[in-house]
Amino acid sequence: MLERLEKYKSELERAKGKRAEWDTKVKALEKKVSEEEKTTVHEMVKAADLTPEELSRLIAYSKNHMPGETPVETIVNLESGNFDTEDKNDEEQI
Repeated sequence: MLERLEKYKSELERAKGKRAEWDTKVKALEKKVSEEEKTTVHEMVKAADLTPEELSRLIAYSKNHMPGETPVETIVNLESGNFDTEDKNDEEQI
């Protein structure tokens, strides 16, 4: 009976060791993913040559609109809050 208890304790310790290793790997991978996402977003903004204000307008616009509906240049030149007006004008022209 004590042999079985010792076996379970030993197995538990091995499992805890593996869990610690995997937790460390998961944290490292989460950090790498986060850094890569930040780098990707930064590169996209830099490639689009957007100012912080233009990026803010683009993000605000994208919360209520499908991607690709309107060219980025049009969006960044819109006044803040006039997104719906612009869309209504586009629909009337079609």
